[in-house]
Amino acid sequence: MKNVSCLGSCLVDILLSPLANFPEPKVRTSVFVEELKSSPGGGAANCSVTLANMGINVSLFSKIGNDLHGDYLQEKFNIIGVKTKNTLKKTQRKSTSTVIVCVDPGGERSFLSYHGALSEFSLNDIDLEELYASEILLYPDLFNLPMIDGKPLYDLLENAQQRGILTILDETWGVSGLQRDVLEACLPFVDYLMPSADDLAYLYPNEKPEELARLFVRKGVQNVILKMGSEGALIMNNERTFKVPAIAKSNEVIDTTGAGDNFSAGFVYGLSLGHSLEYCSELGSKIAALSLKQLGASTRKEDLQSVLKEI
Repeated sequence: MKNVSCLGSCLVDILLSPLANFPEPKVRTSVFVEELKSSPGGGAANCSVTLANMGINVSLFSKIGNDLHGDYLQEKFNIIGVKTKNTLKKTQRKSTSTVIVCVDPGGERSFLSYHGALSEFSLNDIDLEELYASEILLYPDLFNLPMIDGKPLYDLLENAQQRGILTILDETWGVSGLQRDVLEACLPFVDYLMPSADDLAYLYPNEKPEELARLFVRKGVQNVILKMGSEGALIMNNERTFKVPAIAKSNEVIDTTGAGDNFSAGFVYGLSLGHSLEYCSELGSKIAALSLKQLGASTRKEDLQSVLKEI
């Protein structure tokens, strides 16, 4: 079993559901919801929690505030078994990043975000030797960490590859917005690219999924796993192309928050055990389906273990 270093966003999600309409000043100033839930959030935190609950040794590299939300996250990670000693840094200058997640009746989300501590998170906060101590490096938060995205990230990925570490990249529609040049500069140093087709449609509006995956392979990515929501995932490398169907049915979807991160975690779990692309992709789809059937990104350990026993 390979160890995983997960670098990226760590924050608190405060989920409100269902929210059919937003308040309007002087028109409808209050809107009431039926459910409220708090949980760890952010790509790196979501992936780390799911991987730890599946039994993987995972270290989370991120930054939080020295406040109640930061204490809440630290306690959650300690209980779950995500390793954070010397890797989850605290700052006095900013509060812990927080996102209000508004979930509509169909399970789709809208976000109100405070970037907080993550706005100053940089590679200077990280012991790179500790980061490189794992066999897999997962960075699921491209476009959301402006102090890391760009040359610091390119150098990090290149150095990791030179050390024989598997590099995995995902993106999110973050504080920096979607940036085609930043993404494409990373590609030669990425072993597994796992983006959202919905997000990339804004960067490449004229490209169909297979054309887009082929473009990324031509630009140097070893393996492309294009996550396409209800249409499943498209997997491509220089040797083959195949698809994995989505498992969750539309009438089972409660909340799509963190579904992509859970897919990534399931995929990385398979990689850590040396399984095939088919196995990793199918497991990713199964783990994503679990997350879609609940409110929030954190999937219950017992449900994850049940899936692992079935495969």
